[in-house]
Amino acid sequence: MNEPTAFPEISIVVPCFNEAPSLSELLARIMKVLEGGPQYEIIFVDDGSSDESHSILAGFRDPRVRCIRLRRNFGKAAALSVGFKQSRGQVIVTLDADLQDQPEEIPALLQAMQAHGWDLVSGWKRHRQDSRGKTLPSRIFNWATAKLTGIKIHDFNCGLKAYRRQVIEEIKVQGEMHRYIPVLASYRGFCVGEAPVSHAARRYGNSKYGAGRLLGGFFDLLTVIMLTRYNRKPLHAFGVLGIILATVGASIETYLAIGWFFGQWIGSRPAFQLGILLTIIGVQFIFFGLLAEMIAYSSQEEEDYGARLITPKTEHAPREIHQLSR
Repeated sequence: MNEPTAFPEISIVVPCFNEAPSLSELLARIMKVLEGGPQYEIIFVDDGSSDESHSILAGFRDPRVRCIRLRRNFGKAAALSVGFKQSRGQVIVTLDADLQDQPEEIPALLQAMQAHGWDLVSGWKRHRQDSRGKTLPSRIFNWATAKLTGIKIHDFNCGLKAYRRQVIEEIKVQGEMHRYIPVLASYRGFCVGEAPVSHAARRYGNSKYGAGRLLGGFFDLLTVIMLTRYNRKPLHAFGVLGIILATVGASIETYLAIGWFFGQWIGSRPAFQLGILLTIIGVQFIFFGLLAEMIAYSSQEEEDYGARLITPKTEHAPREIHQLSR
């Protein structure tokens, strides 16, 4: 049996909300998978559950298991953020508490990370055990996210992921941004990959996700695009949109002006008001982008961009540091 340690190599972070029936089995399976391997810790984050989850978690007495309870339901991103802050391992693995994510797949993620040198490994539920009403919207979401962000993975929503510590230290998780961590990590220059994992049908409780979250996910995707592609150059986003609108508006007004010279009355034509409106909105977007550029420049912080000094390899071992001080 692994002995508890102040410096575990692996941290397992499990956000949970009203998953009481599955918690004991989940803990037993995680510990069985990790038994005999590196030192580990398991962190359960109770996201304000209203069932018996808290009392069940409080009954876990193993010193490698820590349980944290939030005052109310803040959402999965908040639960993950708290779990990341409390974790101490050099590798952090996350999985959902509903037993659809299989703990037996954790070694596959760690092996893929080691073999390819990835900083983040996302699980890919290639054969998802859910209804078509959930899988079809998910496929559309994953396809759109991959196309718009350029990150070629198949399953952004999979809760089974493995991270190196530096990834979670540099990335802020808020709102519903947890599903876009691979995008944010890739933008920061980390190596992102995926590994196929098995997926089980839901045995307990009900899904916490519904169609109502699709609109929120779309807004979050727009936020991620702005944070990654345009956070340093917002004028490139607002300026392009402004130029398009202003050009369309000016084109309409030019067409009407030519007709006016040939005696056509344009004062009562709807296109006249439309052209003016589009031109004004386009100019406003351009000036909005300029203001955003000024704000981004004034608030810019110094970053090291993950810079590391690369030194050539030599045949002789370097001297000890204390020898250099003589």
